[in-house]
Amino acid sequence: MLQSYFKIAIRNLLRNKVYTAINITGLAIGVAACMLIFLYVKDELSYESNFSKADRIVRVAGNIVFDGHKDAFAVTAPPMLSAVREFANVAHATQLANTDKQTIWHKGQVFTEENLLFADSAFFSVFDYELLAGPPATALDAPRKIVLTEKLAQKYFGSVEAAMGQTLKLSRDSYVITGVYRDKGHSHIAASGLLSLATIEPNLPEGAQDQWFNLNRYTYALLTSNNQLAAFQDQLNVLAANKVNPWIKSNKINAVASFIAQPLKDIHFDTRFEHDLTPQGNISYVYIFGAVAVFLLLIASINYMNLATARSAKRAKEVGLRKVVGADRGQIICQFLGESVLLTFIAMMLALALVQIFIPSFNLLTDKQFSSDFFLNREFMAALLAIVLLIGVVAGSYPAFFLSSFKPADVLKSDKQPRSGSATMRKALVILQFSISLIMIIGTIVVFTQMRFLKNADLGFAKEQIMVVDIPVGDTTLINRLSVINQKLLQNPSISNVSNSYSIPGQPLSRALILAEQNGKMEEKTIDVMFVDYDFIPVMGIEMAAGRNYNRNMHTDLNGGVIINEAAARWLGWKDPIGKKVVLSTSALGDSQAKVLGVVKDFNVSSLHAEVQPVLLQLTPQSAGYLLARISPENQPATIQFVEEQWSQFDPKHPMEYFFMDEFFDRQYRAEEKMLTVFGYFSGLTILIACLGLFGLAAFTAEQRTKEIGIRKVLGSSTGSIVLLLSKDFALLVLVAVVLASPIAWYGMSHWLQDYAYRINLSWWIFALAALLALLIAMATVSFQALKAAMLDPVKAIRAQ
Repeated sequence: MLQSYFKIAIRNLLRNKVYTAINITGLAIGVAACMLIFLYVKDELSYESNFSKADRIVRVAGNIVFDGHKDAFAVTAPPMLSAVREFANVAHATQLANTDKQTIWHKGQVFTEENLLFADSAFFSVFDYELLAGPPATALDAPRKIVLTEKLAQKYFGSVEAAMGQTLKLSRDSYVITGVYRDKGHSHIAASGLLSLATIEPNLPEGAQDQWFNLNRYTYALLTSNNQLAAFQDQLNVLAANKVNPWIKSNKINAVASFIAQPLKDIHFDTRFEHDLTPQGNISYVYIFGAVAVFLLLIASINYMNLATARSAKRAKEVGLRKVVGADRGQIICQFLGESVLLTFIAMMLALALVQIFIPSFNLLTDKQFSSDFFLNREFMAALLAIVLLIGVVAGSYPAFFLSSFKPADVLKSDKQPRSGSATMRKALVILQFSISLIMIIGTIVVFTQMRFLKNADLGFAKEQIMVVDIPVGDTTLINRLSVINQKLLQNPSISNVSNSYSIPGQPLSRALILAEQNGKMEEKTIDVMFVDYDFIPVMGIEMAAGRNYNRNMHTDLNGGVIINEAAARWLGWKDPIGKKVVLSTSALGDSQAKVLGVVKDFNVSSLHAEVQPVLLQLTPQSAGYLLARISPENQPATIQFVEEQWSQFDPKHPMEYFFMDEFFDRQYRAEEKMLTVFGYFSGLTILIACLGLFGLAAFTAEQRTKEIGIRKVLGSSTGSIVLLLSKDFALLVLVAVVLASPIAWYGMSHWLQDYAYRINLSWWIFALAALLALLIAMATVSFQALKAAMLDPVKAIRAQ
């Protein structure tokens, strides 16, 4: 019996080549897209899962409420480590610290490493990395020790064994390699090597280890069991109440601190905290793409169900004959479900081939490193078979139950044909398909429009044509000579201005405690600070709103003047800020009183996700991290070459690394741009699959109305009127889909836009454009079949059976 069912299924598929091709193609595209989405979602959800103790590891994050302003930090103070180690439910605790980009000299070559971190000796007790060489307990227990990843060891020494005991010369110190570990990947700790934290401890200012406001360490704790999170949080609350806040009060700081136990597996998607080790993921994208995967499968399944029910009359006599010779309804249902599963299986094989072809392109789109190795995964193959059965049964269920309900006496009569399935059901499914497609089209248009708005928005400074040179850290001689290279660069007529600054827009800023004049008193405030030189404002193209810029000829500006932005003036309640007093507390200047010299117009120091924040521009000419040069767009390559030549003479030890400000600032929206690109492709696939189904239904409708078309042509109907006749029903279905999809899309995209402080309005034209696109695509699909039917010879059409 099974062999008979299989033969019938194959014959039926081959007999109806067009409909078979439509179903297989639609299902294959849908399933292939779902597989790629599955890889993306699985990859995003797998962060930290390679650590066997991940469910017991927590990170301590902190909140500080100061003057009504709440700051949330992923970093804590150095004394947090010793405090956490005293908790009864903590097995081990460790701290990490960031380091600047490091220059490495090795065998006459110069390299740059950006992903090195400081770690203490307990690091490998908390995180179970596999050490390929070296003892985990002592690998980081003394100054100037370094543990490399396997990749970095092979890069510099060729093998793990050759690296052990060797010395690497970094920007500030030389380090002995005491271990090599295998990187687990998919972790927010994306370090290529670990420097011993003990190296920097002797260089800390006196008392820094007891300062609870010195936030520069990432603190992790390994709990004794995975049910101790609540108890650990309670102990953090006690620590804040009994030790940290009393310390803050004793230092006459008007602030309140609290701490949060952050489970390791939550860190990747937790965007609450500033100064994290790596950029976080976006759980919204996981949900969105998961929904897209479901939509694609649903649309592909709807195609099969629609076409199968529509063509049910073609197999009515087959069902009748089978019932006459003894087949019961259950056997017929099994037969048609079996055909559906077989078709789905064929589509699945094609989908696997498509995934194999498009994985490299998908990797470029998502910045991931997927491979086809997942084909060999047992869990994946089991899930694949389950999907085959699920789609096959769900998509084939309605046709199977509908066809098996035919009565032999009815279907075998030559003068009576059964209905071709439920027309209402088919129309409802077409509306559902295009509603989903419209939601995705509207989403794509909104994301594209928002991205264009962000890129073209007025940031308050001229980001174009600013060349940014990264100044190596740790070389004070080089920093003291920056004025020399600045003068050299200004000799080039294509360079209009040069500046040095510690930070640039698009980077997290330092937050400083100040005293600001308020109603004749000096009150404590915290404010973001940018450390700049005399030329920063003109180089960046920032406009003055009041007062003046820093002046080299005014010696009191260095210690006695500050510049703020308009947001700071509003926040401090100063209607006339010029001359207002500010007391700065910085390690470089000590406590010094200054006056406001000028107010700059608001400019965005971060992405447009956030509103402009109060910022103080502090003059510190020798605190340089970047060299900024505004260059002419004409003959730009020659200007860049000139800068490189001057840099090589000025600093032959370090390779010049540079970027352009506009490119750097735009990188903040890379995640959104990736989402736009991927979402756009999947929207296109959704439309394609929906149109495949529409193409099949239009062909079936034209076939069913062949005689009617012939008679109409004989009676004088034009080709255009016949095309309109066959198309208008489908146009109406698309318009109904527009009405249903628009409010859903508006609701979803309104919520997505809430992530941006500066955003577009959801104008009517977005929905009108989406509706027009969907209608044009649908009509182009239907009209092809309608025109083909309208062009038939009327005589042949009337004779058609």
